[in-house]
Amino acid sequence: MLNISGYLNEYDEEIVDTQNNISVNSCGHYKLISLNKFETQRPLGRQDYQLLYVAHGFANFLIRREMVRVPAESFVLYYPGEGQHYNYCLEDRTDLYWVHFSGVQITELLKKYNLYPHHLFHVNTGEECKRIFDKIILELQLKRTNFFSLINVYFEELVLLLSRQITEGTKESGKSSELIEQAIEYFHKEYRNELSIEKYARSCNISCCWFIRSFKKHTGTTPGQYLLDIRINKAKELLKNGTFNISETAEFVGFDNPLYFSRIFKKNVGISPSEYLKKQQPYLE
Repeated sequence: MLNISGYLNEYDEEIVDTQNNISVNSCGHYKLISLNKFETQRPLGRQDYQLLYVAHGFANFLIRREMVRVPAESFVLYYPGEGQHYNYCLEDRTDLYWVHFSGVQITELLKKYNLYPHHLFHVNTGEECKRIFDKIILELQLKRTNFFSLINVYFEELVLLLSRQITEGTKESGKSSELIEQAIEYFHKEYRNELSIEKYARSCNISCCWFIRSFKKHTGTTPGQYLLDIRINKAKELLKNGTFNISETAEFVGFDNPLYFSRIFKKNVGISPSEYLKKQQPYLE
């Protein structure tokens, strides 16, 4: 696993700075190389804030008590004392950056730049965000003269960049972000049922073509593929845990035909459900 991190006090510590307006505690960059899965669970959260950036691939985050599959070019913001749970797999090719921060003016700063009290932000910043994260990490590692002030300047630059993307996105698409987030929440709740993208768009009084185009712009994939990803990931979880057999799993995640499920599963995962089941539970062979 690639793990490039920098810490204010040489190790990961929950710091609540009551002296400075902004204070970056730690910053890092994670990427799986051979480890199959990385997971973080903090049921009681932390005392500081955490901002995470999915630079590439996908990651799963607990947001408002729901596990949400978050695509590349997205930020997730966790608040102090808020339960945290996120994970990602090697096959997702996830590239993740994170920063912990506190300070007496943080809440006002987040409000000023339209981040507070939201959790999920879809942006299109290219390499800019990654460069800022990398600079913060390097300064925390080297701790050269005035590094503390400089990393806080970099952090505010990051927040400003994120805010600009949010503001410009709002001007360009009106309430499209809200509609897409509602759709994502709906898909996660109703994935077991028969869903029609066209009917869903019609129920929201929007054009199906506009919905598909806007959804892809915000998430990087079509609504149909996003819904399929939810079903396949749930199927993998059920097979791995031995909850159901293949036919039962297919039915549970919304497939009436087990053969069709097997074909779709293999197309998306690379192996059939039976091969996946044997791989997860070798004693069945």
